[in-house]
Amino acid sequence: MILSVHVPKTAGNSLRECLSARFGARMLSDYGDWAGCDIPQAQARRAERTAEMRARGPELARSFDIIHGHFIADKYDGLFAKPEYVAFFRDPYQQAIAHYYFLLRNPERPHPEERIFHEEKMTLLDYLEWPAFRDHQTQFLGTRTIEDLSMVGISSAFPQSLAMFGAIFGVDLGEERFFNVNAERRGPYEITGAVKKAIETYRAADIELYRKAVEIFRKQAISVAV
Repeated sequence: MILSVHVPKTAGNSLRECLSARFGARMLSDYGDWAGCDIPQAQARRAERTAEMRARGPELARSFDIIHGHFIADKYDGLFAKPEYVAFFRDPYQQAIAHYYFLLRNPERPHPEERIFHEEKMTLLDYLEWPAFRDHQTQFLGTRTIEDLSMVGISSAFPQSLAMFGAIFGVDLGEERFFNVNAERRGPYEITGAVKKAIETYRAADIELYRKAVEIFRKQAISVAV
């Protein structure tokens, strides 16, 4: 079983489109855990949904080859004989700002994060200081480490990451697809002094995680000749 953890704003929706085109009905989309949002309401929801999914273990093993979605990496621990973990990561400066603007332009989503975010009328700095999203990318690993992953993708190297997925798992994902990108953006977000300092303060673990992700990605690219 491939367990593909969709970290927000790391090309996960584009990856989902590629996976869906290849795996079809053998792919399960697992969204709705409110993963990456560390507030009591989200924690309770994750616990309930995790228990429900774990009760379906034998069915999942029979019916699917891959599970992709916004879930914490250790959600399915112990359910499958040979789990293969996959996640894509993004430069934390860019990921943090991209996620802020995603929340800003999607006020209708039925998530507590959206309600709190818009009720408080958060600025970018308010959002970066919000404990619920501290080290946002790292949250998705749960108790696992990046070294536990079978494949590490980098969003800024999306085509190479798709090729690496194919080389590691023997699955051709075809042409790259792009979905749910910010159409108003052209190029990277500008990082001002105050924002840079806030990210270095509140996303320090994400910065280290990304450094490791790039290192692992480069080693994997060499090993599979991508």
